Amino acid sequence: MPSWVQSGVHRLLFIVASFPSTSFTLPLSLDFLEDSFAQPDSEPKPELYAVQGIPGFGDTTPHPRLEIRELQKNADQWNIYLLGLQRFQSMSQSEMLSYYQIAGVHGRPFISWDGVGQADGGGGGYCTHGSNLFPTWHRPYLALFESAIYSNARDAIAEFPEGDLKDRSNAALATFRMPYWDWATVPPSGEGTLPSSLSSPTIDVKLPNGTKSIPNPLFSYSFHPINTNDFPSSPWNTWPGTLRDPNSLQSSAVSRVDNVAKDLDAVRPNLQSRIYNLLSMQHNYTLISDNQQSGDSLESTHDTVHNVIGSGGHMSALAYSAFDPIFWLHHTNVDRIFAMWQALNPDSYVEPVRNPNPTFTTPGNSIGDAKSPLTPFHKDTSGTFWNSEDVRSTTTFGYTYPELSSSDTPSLTSRVNALYGPSAGSTSSTSTSNNTSDDDDDDDDEEESTKRDLFPSLHHMLSAPTFAHKRQYIASIRAHKFGLDGSFSVYVFLGDKPAAESPGPGAWASDPCFVGMSGVLSQGGVSDEEGGYQEVVGSVPLTAALEERVKRGELESMEEGVVRRYLEERLRWYVRKTGGEEVAVKDTPGFQLKVLQAEVEPAESEDAFPTMKADFDTLMEMMDGVSSAFLQGGWIGAF
Repeated sequence: MPSWVQSGVHRLLFIVASFPSTSFTLPLSLDFLEDSFAQPDSEPKPELYAVQGIPGFGDTTPHPRLEIRELQKNADQWNIYLLGLQRFQSMSQSEMLSYYQIAGVHGRPFISWDGVGQADGGGGGYCTHGSNLFPTWHRPYLALFESAIYSNARDAIAEFPEGDLKDRSNAALATFRMPYWDWATVPPSGEGTLPSSLSSPTIDVKLPNGTKSIPNPLFSYSFHPINTNDFPSSPWNTWPGTLRDPNSLQSSAVSRVDNVAKDLDAVRPNLQSRIYNLLSMQHNYTLISDNQQSGDSLESTHDTVHNVIGSGGHMSALAYSAFDPIFWLHHTNVDRIFAMWQALNPDSYVEPVRNPNPTFTTPGNSIGDAKSPLTPFHKDTSGTFWNSEDVRSTTTFGYTYPELSSSDTPSLTSRVNALYGPSAGSTSSTSTSNNTSDDDDDDDDEEESTKRDLFPSLHHMLSAPTFAHKRQYIASIRAHKFGLDGSFSVYVFLGDKPAAESPGPGAWASDPCFVGMSGVLSQGGVSDEEGGYQEVVGSVPLTAALEERVKRGELESMEEGVVRRYLEERLRWYVRKTGGEEVAVKDTPGFQLKVLQAEVEPAESEDAFPTMKADFDTLMEMMDGVSSAFLQGGWIGAF
């Protein structure tokens, strides 16, 4: 036995002997042994990488990360962003700071990064899903990615000859931070939820010798090469690049971005309601952090976006999702929503919770708390890891978000209301990146009218609920995360699902009866038993759809008895895997659906939120896995 191990064992035996035998229990968390089993300084150690974000390059000013459409308005920052991302993606996949290896930290290829090895009982990638550390773990991960874009942009600019373009690019780099994509707010007039910059295979960049069209680094990442050892199963070892809603499992498959864009437009209003509910009415970090809890969460909402974008492609597979460039814009938005929630709820943060999922460095059922190491992200070169307490503020990594420019809570509340509240649909919350003149207004109105005629479900749900009737209704959905050998989603309708089938979920999401969906991001190849029959929870808010039906005269009122009778006749739900296959509800392990209701006091002003007068209770619940058969429920506690 090496002397450093022997010494550590002796110290452990001394600690154990110091406790009375009747009272000593070895904790699940063994963080206190880290020093005991560390090799002495005399033995050589590999050089470690300190994840510091852009402040690691000397710029500690917390500049704002902008919405992608806003960043695009700044031509020079947009250009260096694209050039930096292109250069980053072209790096050799064998380099530790390459796009391939940084994306691989999240899931596949399940190998060590920066010298951080696999723990006994650990499995999968480093990412913390189904964990109270889900929001905090991704914060240093995003900072690592952001610093890599910055570094590559800086190197690209350095190769420019002296002149105006180089000067402007260096000035743009001085305040650059990577963008987020807000998939929940009402998009600019005439635009869809998915920005055109994320759906075009090519894009223009400015170079010293003129404008050049390049493969769009925001559209796809091309593996160079595809490594069948890293990706052992099909179709992941077949597709040469990342795909969204692929049209086949063959190497020649292409993305069906039109389907993705249409589905995002259909799902967005319900995502808006979910984000508004989380920001305005949920005040406990543990409950909003991950999908292991009793109600809706940041993670469950995040899962839904993953599944819509991926639709059988990389984003809808947990172990492969980070290779798609849209992953980073999506997760930056999740971090932004988390940061806004923190500003509204500064006293609630990470508390000790048992997390069922293993990660590469953590066995299943370990306790996660504010001091748990966020592996594999080193805080310094001596081997200290970041933890949740360290990353509580975004300014630690030199960034902020536009909504956090003021520390005044009413100002942030007003901004949240403008982005996601009942009035959000009346005006565009994000101005268009392709500025149009006043002369184009009539054309925009005609285009918007056409869009609403084609998708009436979008037209009547362009805003969050008003709560004018002082009632809130939510479909709460439970299922086993690994029960269907991959990711899946639950679609909720007020009426029957579309009769006509088509490849992909587009026929369901664009139907006028469609209300919303809740996704479960999972991974094929893991059985329900291997996954520990793990339950996850998601939600589909019903309030906005019901309020609209009251307005139309289809529903007499929002009173409990009236709504119960209406839902008994009209509420339907169906399960579909992200590749397009429908699964019977009775064949979905652990499936449960309840309709929850609560009394709500509407907001009294634009700088105030609605408030829940009491916890949710169960209005009705599914009986024996049969659609539209319910039992009246009772009180279930906090949601």
